[in-house]
Amino acid sequence: MRTLEGKRLLVLGSSPLLAGIVKEAQKLGVFVIVTDYNKYENAPAKHIANKYYDISLSDIDLIVKCIKDEKIDGVLTGYTDSYLKYYYEICRKAGLPCYGDLKQFDIATDKVLFKKMCMDAGVPVIPGTTVLNLEDAKKAALEIGYPLMFKPADNSGSRGVIKCNDENQLENSFNYALSFSPSNQVICEKYLDCENIGSAYQLDNGEIYLNSVSDRHVYKSEESGSSVTKDLVYPSIYTKRYIEEVNEKVINMLKVNGFKHGMLSFQAFVDDKSFYFCEMCYRPSGGHHYMIVNDQNGINSLDLLIEYAVNGKIDYNGVNENPYFKESCAMIKLMGEPGKVISKIDLSPLDSEKGIISYQSHKIIGNEIGKDGTTAQCLAAIWLKASDRDCLIKNIDETISKVVISDDKGNNLVKNIKYLV
Repeated sequence: MRTLEGKRLLVLGSSPLLAGIVKEAQKLGVFVIVTDYNKYENAPAKHIANKYYDISLSDIDLIVKCIKDEKIDGVLTGYTDSYLKYYYEICRKAGLPCYGDLKQFDIATDKVLFKKMCMDAGVPVIPGTTVLNLEDAKKAALEIGYPLMFKPADNSGSRGVIKCNDENQLENSFNYALSFSPSNQVICEKYLDCENIGSAYQLDNGEIYLNSVSDRHVYKSEESGSSVTKDLVYPSIYTKRYIEEVNEKVINMLKVNGFKHGMLSFQAFVDDKSFYFCEMCYRPSGGHHYMIVNDQNGINSLDLLIEYAVNGKIDYNGVNENPYFKESCAMIKLMGEPGKVISKIDLSPLDSEKGIISYQSHKIIGNEIGKDGTTAQCLAAIWLKASDRDCLIKNIDETISKVVISDDKGNNLVKNIKYLV
């Protein structure tokens, strides 16, 4: 990696996850400024930044003025789809590197456009269609068959996703998903009860390299049927099959649509017949796959993204990518009890635990735990490794028992769920 000492980076957003970008950039010698509308007490990234502003991301002209005044070399954000268009417009107006353009960000944040891209490229997707009203939904249900999944076309984090078991639930399910769609579009798809995988890629000036394939296990809300990732296990048992069946199609699809820089990832279902792609993420994601890739292969995609932001190019060798890995690794997310308010968070006992790669809180004290089956329910993430999967499973319960996340009465707020299944 080229030296980044003395470079100046503006991070858009101040959440606990974005604090991770601040820390990583500072490790590389970068001076980091953070901005958004959140006040200091509710903005963890501002607590550790070298400097911060309270300028909203929507105030693009004022942020561009700040960039010029502060002699900023680059801009970056992550973890939230809604920030990407602000990021693009700010970079464009300030004349700074942006790893994507409006076309790519539209595809990555709109499920309708994403599905069309896949279908045009011969990349398999879940059977389904876009519906604009209840009559369309009824017609789609007759064609696809129950159970169904309704999803807002343009939202993320499992917000607005709901399972519909039969005709009696159709109207309420459709209206629920519709309420989360700014464009008033809903995806109606066949509910697939099969295994999940995730795949991730590193991009370098139009060259695209697969860097990981993981088995994805989800926590499902019994009430809504919506689900959120509870763990990712690397390498996937489907890695070889993924490479043989779909990897080349995915790479060609990305090249045709102009994806040239940065990191991106996909979610897909898999059965004995095919893979079925359902989600795309063109930004740093909550899975932080780069932490495990860095541990196993010595390639840190977040460092490369920071480098691209301030230099407009990266020092990278794709031949070192190997999605098979030396050890079994996992990311686990601690899920909380919805509606409870957090009074204490202590993850520091993990510092002395064997096999811990990293950990990160998703919440701060005073936060209320969000809706069941969404990313707003996630309390923290832990990345760990072991010699094999059996050892990983044995280590997880002991690891979680060391964590303290509680309410004002000392009650444990971490849900008791099974991982790696």
